Amino acid sequence: MVALDESLPKSVDAIHSITTETITAIFVFGFLTSLLIAMRVSLACTTLTAGELCPIILSVSVVPTILIGLIIAFRMRGSLEQIRKAHQELVCLAQIDGLTGLLNRTGFDAVAADAFAETRRSGRPVSALVCNIDAFRGLNSRYGHEAGDLALRNLAEMLEESIGDRYAILARQVGDEFVILLPGSDLDEAFAIAEGLREVSEARALIQQGPAAKFTISVGVGTEADSASGLGELLRQADAALYRAKTAGGNQVASRPGRFVRRHSARQQGLEIQML
Repeated sequence: MVALDESLPKSVDAIHSITTETITAIFVFGFLTSLLIAMRVSLACTTLTAGELCPIILSVSVVPTILIGLIIAFRMRGSLEQIRKAHQELVCLAQIDGLTGLLNRTGFDAVAADAFAETRRSGRPVSALVCNIDAFRGLNSRYGHEAGDLALRNLAEMLEESIGDRYAILARQVGDEFVILLPGSDLDEAFAIAEGLREVSEARALIQQGPAAKFTISVGVGTEADSASGLGELLRQADAALYRAKTAGGNQVASRPGRFVRRHSARQQGLEIQML
């Protein structure tokens, strides 16, 4: 998809260059041909004066050539515009995940770096969430791949709902892994968003034709307070936190070591606080 994004603009530029050269060649060829015809007409009409021949030569040589050139240029311009629009649509499709409607990894990479850099230049915090479905393979095995796809779509909807009106960049990275970049959100706000998302996913049923299936998620939270670090380090931090949440049993939200991990306890109402 990256290759598609990089090659199509070059193809459009090449077509534009070829089209321009073709129109120029046609124009020159048509002008010279028309001029030759006009000169032969003038030689044949020896009884006409120079003043009478000039308008004839111009009308025969220049006017038709200009009209032909304008028609060709207009048609070519329309074709190029269609190609550019098709290119834009292809690039857009190449950056969207077909199942969930969120950005895919290519789309995320295309916009997240600029958003991260702009947020850091403004001195505001920026955080990232990385989450996936607990025991996703088991869900697929028990209920089928259609249920797995439905779970992914449901999770994508929950991600969008949890963000609300905040400025965020959401993407499905690969498989059941999702990422949210939160420009302007510090660790506490990002953690609260993640915990709200975990609670919603635990409470929501995945409806099937038979019995209802439920799924839970684990979320890793990373935050960027050091402007010397970059987006890649932020995502690695969130991914490492997700790994800690998964290895601790899943259905949890984790951040960097030393921060709280919130685990839902089926035996207790509320949350169980634990230090990693």
